[in-house]
Amino acid sequence: MIINGNVQAVAGAYSVSSTGGVKRAYNAQAVEKKDEVLLSHEGQSFSSMLQKLQSMDDVREDRVQELSARLNAGSYEVSSENLAASLLNARF
Repeated sequence: MIINGNVQAVAGAYSVSSTGGVKRAYNAQAVEKKDEVLLSHEGQSFSSMLQKLQSMDDVREDRVQELSARLNAGSYEVSSENLAASLLNARF
């Protein structure tokens, strides 16, 4: 393509006409539907369980007390194989 200084003509060839476009079969203002969300029974059950889990404490006090007592008594032993496996699972 040779451009000879008539940049407006070239730009006009690539511009989109504002008179064309998509014609709608309905008036957007006349249609007033409200969005709504309907959850399946499974979704409602999952949501209920998720709310229960979120309301639970993150710390299991009974387990903490048991392990603290074993540590203080000197009877708490950690399996090196289990520890290594846990570290590898957490890393990879």
